[in-house]
Amino acid sequence: MGAKTAVLLTGLLAGCASIGTPGGGLYDETPPVFVSSDPADGETNVSKKKFTLKFNENIKLDNALDKMTVSPPQKKSPTVLSNAKTVTIELQDTLRPNTTYSISLGDAVQDNNEGNVLEHTSFTFSTGDHIDSLRISGYLLNAEDLEPVTGAYVGIYPDTALADSIFVLESFQRAGKTDAYGCYSIEGIAPGSYRLYAIVDGNNNYLYDLRTEDIAFCDSLVVPAMHGAIERDTVWADRDSTEVDTVLLRDKVVYEPENVTMLLFNEGKYNRYLEDNSRPDSCHINLRFATPMEELPVWSYPADSTLDANARLLAEANPTKDTLSFWITDTAWVNRDTLMLGLTYMMTDTAGMDVPRTDTLRFVRPVPKVTSDSKDNKKKDKANKKKDKKKGKDREPDKEAPKDTIPPITFMTIKQNGSTTLNIGQKPHFEVSAPLADSDISGLHLARQVNDSVWTEMKFRWEKDSVRLRLYHLYAVPYFSPGEKYRLTVDSACMHDIYGNPVKRTELNFTEHKPEEYAHLLFQVTGVTGKAFVCLLNDKDKVVQRTEVKGGQAKFVNVLPGTYYARMFVDLNGNGEWDHGTLMPRLQPEPVYYFNGELSLRANWSISQNWDVNELPLYKQKPLKVTQNKPKEKQEKKSKNAEYYARMGITPPQTNSGTTTSGSNSALHSVGN
Repeated sequence: MGAKTAVLLTGLLAGCASIGTPGGGLYDETPPVFVSSDPADGETNVSKKKFTLKFNENIKLDNALDKMTVSPPQKKSPTVLSNAKTVTIELQDTLRPNTTYSISLGDAVQDNNEGNVLEHTSFTFSTGDHIDSLRISGYLLNAEDLEPVTGAYVGIYPDTALADSIFVLESFQRAGKTDAYGCYSIEGIAPGSYRLYAIVDGNNNYLYDLRTEDIAFCDSLVVPAMHGAIERDTVWADRDSTEVDTVLLRDKVVYEPENVTMLLFNEGKYNRYLEDNSRPDSCHINLRFATPMEELPVWSYPADSTLDANARLLAEANPTKDTLSFWITDTAWVNRDTLMLGLTYMMTDTAGMDVPRTDTLRFVRPVPKVTSDSKDNKKKDKANKKKDKKKGKDREPDKEAPKDTIPPITFMTIKQNGSTTLNIGQKPHFEVSAPLADSDISGLHLARQVNDSVWTEMKFRWEKDSVRLRLYHLYAVPYFSPGEKYRLTVDSACMHDIYGNPVKRTELNFTEHKPEEYAHLLFQVTGVTGKAFVCLLNDKDKVVQRTEVKGGQAKFVNVLPGTYYARMFVDLNGNGEWDHGTLMPRLQPEPVYYFNGELSLRANWSISQNWDVNELPLYKQKPLKVTQNKPKEKQEKKSKNAEYYARMGITPPQTNSGTTTSGSNSALHSVGN
């Protein structure tokens, strides 16, 4: 098999679309066509580093430097330019002897007018007397949610390399880059067996040397191969017919392996540093860190080292513990325009170690903004004074308030956190506007509505949340009942916040759903052994409910009607959470699967659904509707051309596969195949 059997440059050949017909003409659907290259695709004994690719029409490049991949990887970035029908690429590194080079532009080449994309533009040459023509391809997915990973490098090392340490010490021998679908292809490989890795490369050196980089590895050695095969293509008698006209047989080259799926993860070695600090109002100081903090930072007061600054700042963390809000409890500090405080926290140094660091931070109290309403009122007042002056009237001066007038009281507030309609078994949560200094539980009253005008009091428990500073939970004794209405009454001044502000009398009403308002879902799970959890998801891929798989079943009861999706993870270490992998020791992330379908749940319905986690390969499991990393939508030119044909009363032309095209012909062009 000749050197050019390793194909390299593909494009769709098609005639020009007719333009300017009475109905407005067809849209051009055909991408540019590769014509030639210098040196030629598949050429051997190449010594030049500058290459030109020629196409049949004017083209443009879309993010070519980001989409271009050169294998073997280059230390210096190549240059790539386009001019009219030509693309020029120049390598900056010295060419290696007796080496096969592959250069891919991905989908960067487009025609200049309609932006039709030429997929997988690539070519190969060798500095020696032969072309290495093997290939490894597959998919790279995020391990936690099976999202396709775009723009990551996937590369190989020979199996003689020093196990996984080679990934830390040396750049890839050969590499490919993932596209918008998470698909990668490593070309120009010599016969042998290889170790396969992937990386989101933070410093573009093709090796794992930054603790923040996401990585993946293949468990076994990969042995590439190629063989010939016969491809069948059916031509139908006419566009709407099921009658076969002709069956075409074509020779093709099959490269293996072609669907090696790897799972990308981070080892949890994030750099720690302070991203931002601010004082949004007189009572708060906010800190945002690059990663969750394992322990609270320590405050100091440089103006007086004997003063305990930590006692004057009350910390409130967000759920991810990377953002901290500190309540200033000292009223003298609240009223101060500028605060100079020292902050000691853990920060990652250049050696990758977490060490204490102290910064002196300046917090300025923001000046209240002048609202448009207040500006308008001043303008109106000024205009009225001018009118009165013209009429010879003197405006009565504003009267001063009597000195013994009591200033208005500022109240703290309490509100229900979340929906006022509770799920069965859910406890209501209430949030106060500022941390409490004191509270009198006798000032709280829980009542259940008996009829339209009668409420009966109930016993209850009032508990502070163990994590969130301003959140409180209400438990009915013995419990809340489905379909019932409830009211929590808060008496005036039964609570005071840390600034001395009392609560005013407040009534908070809520109810609990009825059983017939829910749906129930049962998964019959196969293909999983050991402990596992199923998460019910909304259309944003966010978890709504979670349940454990027991006896091959995952039960969801009392689910509100709607459309849902499902994800499962196998809990190998039994800690109840999904865990990432590690490179050394070699440990893959815990397995994750998606139910490849949509679950429409209706009120008062029960659904049983079979789920075989191995029915589809991982890269086909995640439904498109919950896939967040979707490729850019392509222009709907075919549908527009279909509308044109219908409007003009023309039967669309038919290709061998039964699809329509605006051109006079359509064929796959494979150089050397």
